[in-house]
Amino acid sequence: MNLRLHPLYKKLLILALVLGPIVWLMLTEDGRRRTDIVMLHLLGAQELNLAIENLRGAMTEAELRAQFPDLEMSCAAIANPFGDRSCSAEIGSFNAIPSRGFALFLDGDELRAAKLSYRSTYHQTLLRQLTQRLGMRAGRREDDADVLSWQVSDGLLLMPSNAPESDQDAAVMWLSTAALSNPAGVKP
Repeated sequence: MNLRLHPLYKKLLILALVLGPIVWLMLTEDGRRRTDIVMLHLLGAQELNLAIENLRGAMTEAELRAQFPDLEMSCAAIANPFGDRSCSAEIGSFNAIPSRGFALFLDGDELRAAKLSYRSTYHQTLLRQLTQRLGMRAGRREDDADVLSWQVSDGLLLMPSNAPESDQDAAVMWLSTAALSNPAGVKP
């Protein structure tokens, strides 16, 4: 019984073992995303793993800092449409999706809104991730057909329906119920 492989089969097998991962990393969406995440991590970019749909308006800045102690957030008293304070952090990835930044908008010490800026190349990947977690029924807002929305436990999650043309426009917004009931940020 001869169990030896023909030399051509051996060479083709070795070639497939060497080229297969390279082709996957360079030619598939998942491979490119994973390569980008590794490169961002090697360059020192921060990673943020957060179920953005679980944010609550009653959360405070101290709670968020305790939950994410490694996240380097800079906060300032800046008036914004949602309150009087704003915190931001540069991040490299959000839930394994290459991203640019994360911002929190606070009224006093309570969270009112959050903005995740992601890389527009990964719009469909983020949309699939949110659809898996929040359900297939992402509704379109009546006043803006280009925005998808999901009702979450405390508020609304908004995202562009189509991939934005630039990274500057690629963002997911979470608005708390308090921000939605008081859209101008006017204190009673």
